[in-house]
Amino acid sequence: KKMEKLRYHQTNLGGSIHSDGPQLLTPPNYVLMACSKQAKKGGYSIIAHAKSVYNFIKKNKPHYLKILKNDFFFERRGFNYPNKNIFSKPIFEKRKNFFRFRYLREYIETAYKLKKIKLKSNQIHALDFLDKLIHNSHFQKKFKLNKGDVIILNNNILAHGRTRFSLNL
Repeated sequence: KKMEKLRYHQTNLGGSIHSDGPQLLTPPNYVLMACSKQAKKGGYSIIAHAKSVYNFIKKNKPHYLKILKNDFFFERRGFNYPNKNIFSKPIFEKRKNFFRFRYLREYIETAYKLKKIKLKSNQIHALDFLDKLIHNSHFQKKFKLNKGDVIILNNNILAHGRTRFSLNL
């Protein structure tokens, strides 16, 4: 039961590819990741270029992009928002000099369950296509941080994840 309350960054489990703070009105612009001890097994960092994914969808599946630019419900997990534990924002926001990718699929699915609303089939197809792309090696880099390494990511254009890891063999 206790593990169910933990968020993935507090565990050695792998995590989905996502942006940080999708449940916040204004997500952080930058994310800092550091390695205090290199994993003996697993623990690869995954960085996906969400802006390249956006451009690919725009060119190849514009009907999906239209869906992903509309609002989705997000659970506001990890923060205490009395009676406001769900809000809606688009996954992709693009204006003249502004681009933001906001995504954590689990927070979207949980929000719809909490609202007792089903995602529409076209939304599910668009989300599935997005997941397929951000997991495609063409749009991502996979690497292992060494002890003491620090990286800073632009949270608006890059998504990240991590593979499951073990510190001991």
